[in-house]
Amino acid sequence: MQAVKKQRTEDAAAASGPVLDQEDWQSLQGYLQTYDEQRESVIKRSRDAQKLAKQAIYSLHRGDYSRAEEQLASVEKVARELLPIIGKEPTLRYGSYAAVMEEYAEAAIFKVFLTEGRMLKASELRELVQVEEYLGGVLDFTGELNRHAVACATRRDVAAVSRCREIVDALMGQFLLFDLRNGALRKKFDALKYTLKKLESMLYELSLAEATGMKSRNAEPDEPEGMDTGNATAD
Repeated sequence: MQAVKKQRTEDAAAASGPVLDQEDWQSLQGYLQTYDEQRESVIKRSRDAQKLAKQAIYSLHRGDYSRAEEQLASVEKVARELLPIIGKEPTLRYGSYAAVMEEYAEAAIFKVFLTEGRMLKASELRELVQVEEYLGGVLDFTGELNRHAVACATRRDVAAVSRCREIVDALMGQFLLFDLRNGALRKKFDALKYTLKKLESMLYELSLAEATGMKSRNAEPDEPEGMDTGNATAD
């Protein structure tokens, strides 16, 4: 009886074929290998591009706009080269590539502000930068704006500092309309509040310095008018 059952089991296994489809598993192995190779490529290229974006911001602070333009163009080139891979594997965007696009957006926004005095619109970056990457870049831009305002304050350029404060205040009003989830954007938005306070304090200190300077100038004695100090001649 046992021999009959054993024979039936063997016959059933032989009829149904192998337990695993080897071609299917080889396909899975190939997919994961290709994915890992693409992931490593995206991380490496993104690391180089992010460094260039940071260098562009540094160039902008130094007033070297032509150098910043070249560095941003190099970032765009890398981003476009990686886009086909990202298109096939969207999960590869989150992480290194998204960080590059956020840094790129920050630098591009800062450049347009310094050269044109306006905020770069999201639609102007939409070909490469997604919405959350743009918003992250905007929030990071306000930190660079604070650094720029400090440099302006050392030159007593009250109008430039006031302009920086005006933009940060306007951005604060817009971000308050968003229902930001707990995450990277929320943390950056919390930092925006402190940036606004710093700029307001900066303007207040500049106004005090200006008032003190005016007071000092007003307190200086007038130059004495010409006086006849000679002895009076007796009649």
